[in-house]
Amino acid sequence: MSDVLHLVPRGEFLEVLGGAVDHAREGEEHLGLLLVDLGNLAAINHRHGYDIGDGLLREAGSQLLAVGKLPDTVFRISSHTFAFLLRQLNNPAFIALAVNRIQRLLDESLYIDADMLPVAVKIGLTVNRAGRQPAHAMLMSAEASLSQVKRGRALQIDELIAEEAPRQRNLVLEQQFSQALYDNDFELYFQPKIDLRSGQVCGAEALLRWSLQGYGSVPPEQIVQMAETSGQGYELAHWVVNRALRYLREWRGSWELPLAVNIQAGLVNHPDLANMIQGALAIWGASPAMLAVEITEDAIIEDKEAGFSCLKQLRALGLQLSIDDFGTGYSSLSYFRHIPATELKIDKSFISRLLGDEQERALVRIIVDIAHLFGLTVVAEGVEDSATLEALRVLDCDVVQGYFFARPLPPQELLDWYAKRRGAALDDTRS
Repeated sequence: MSDVLHLVPRGEFLEVLGGAVDHAREGEEHLGLLLVDLGNLAAINHRHGYDIGDGLLREAGSQLLAVGKLPDTVFRISSHTFAFLLRQLNNPAFIALAVNRIQRLLDESLYIDADMLPVAVKIGLTVNRAGRQPAHAMLMSAEASLSQVKRGRALQIDELIAEEAPRQRNLVLEQQFSQALYDNDFELYFQPKIDLRSGQVCGAEALLRWSLQGYGSVPPEQIVQMAETSGQGYELAHWVVNRALRYLREWRGSWELPLAVNIQAGLVNHPDLANMIQGALAIWGASPAMLAVEITEDAIIEDKEAGFSCLKQLRALGLQLSIDDFGTGYSSLSYFRHIPATELKIDKSFISRLLGDEQERALVRIIVDIAHLFGLTVVAEGVEDSATLEALRVLDCDVVQGYFFARPLPPQELLDWYAKRRGAALDDTRS
């Protein structure tokens, strides 16, 4: 079964996928793509040996080929990921049957015995309706789906086979996205961060906004999804970093505090991320200490080696590093010992339950205490009332942000708010 184990380069697979897309477009047929990942193969190799791991790869490939039957259907596109093409998909709902069949088949065929570490089969998918989506965007969409499944989100099959109208809207947005990026049609809003002890403003988080005529405000998470799907995640991050640093230069004399920018999960191991940020700092004449980079915890946990390596490179530039959405990634205590960051942001889902759940409060206390033990600043986001603020003060949290102080503000409104807020005591002023 050597053909199954043959690794197909990404460019070669994209050529095959492009041909399938062209054929689907000509016939106005739907084309499905499944990415089948044996997620814990490295752990199986380590525990049981590479012979076992290779055997599982061969068996997975063999089973997928048997299901596919047609040539040019199954491809091994990474060390432990197979691509499975569903051609002539007359009804997109049929993809649910394919997913269930493959999941059940692999779960059964890859089981050896109770003493063996079970294979974690994860499946991501996308449907290209009538071949309207280019090959690279289709692959990126399936990869984004697989990435979400790896992080614990259930596979959203229903979303793929939902009614056509929302999909048409999304298609229009995707077509507009690249032009909006080229035309600088995006905006940054800013939410202030408050030092809980002094009551002073200590920085702000830059938040992406896009308002499109006829569609209203596009949710930030959808913007990021479109960037990843179209393969333009790096370009979007480049825009955000440079726009934030441009504001820092324009605001000199009115605002001398750090700005935090969010970097998408898919860029954690991008080889040029550190160079891009270093170049932007040089262009805008900004000190690295004035820029904080926020990366979600699950992005780092998914690939700790790559995630930590990226963080170390950014730290070497002198940047502040924040782990966003902390508490949602199921990290272990050893995580704190090695994490090359300066700040943790406790996910707002914890903060919203702080007052009504004693266990939640105890969990936040533990996070704060351990973070302080390792020299990390703790930020609580989503603070919306004085009672939650006081609870966080008792728990010795360092920094807070949320609607209690200000909603995300356009640039000039931030400066106006800051001018009024400067010097005010923590409990005296809020928006």
